[in-house]
Amino acid sequence: MSAEVSRRNVLSSVVRGAVIASLGGTAGYLVQKAKGQVVWQVDASRCVNSRLGELDAEVCRLCTTECVVAQSAVRAVNNFAECGRCYICPAYFNIKSAVDAKGLPSEKLCPRDAIRREPIGWVDPDDPANNFYEYIIDEEKCDGCGLCVRACKEPLGLGSIVLSVRHNICVDCNRCAISTTCPKDALVQRPTEEALSVRKAALLATP
Repeated sequence: MSAEVSRRNVLSSVVRGAVIASLGGTAGYLVQKAKGQVVWQVDASRCVNSRLGELDAEVCRLCTTECVVAQSAVRAVNNFAECGRCYICPAYFNIKSAVDAKGLPSEKLCPRDAIRREPIGWVDPDDPANNFYEYIIDEEKCDGCGLCVRACKEPLGLGSIVLSVRHNICVDCNRCAISTTCPKDALVQRPTEEALSVRKAALLATP
């Protein structure tokens, strides 16, 4: 078996495990909610931080500052099925910072150090750019500031990182404090069944 095939197998296993773990958390909690109930969620196609075409807009931090939950119920979530696992990820590194001795940006982008960079499979020291990395968001540290989401957006990134309401933290306010201030009306209410089906679809799409 070639090294490339082995790496591909490892990559598939890692992605599947991450999605299953995610499904067991938020989606598992949604199953317990009453049938027909609606829940708040961020519409990535409207959000300034993830919406394509919003290149000149500043990072919106309203999900962090306006939520009634301490540290916010909104977290950055990396969709591993869409992540490029790049050697230099613009959502992990501050690509505008000085380059260090290893040829990498010297600063991280996240102010809370909420993203871990872990190599996948064997690391080739002679060709660093050929190595793959998993970028894992620590939701205990993340406060949904949107910096990584903004940086991950095309054309620099692939848009795999988006903001998402974590329903095991959200208190389901009748009128979400974030939704009343969001300039793009990106906080929307969706049926519980729909929110659950999205999580299931992500699992089925995993290689």
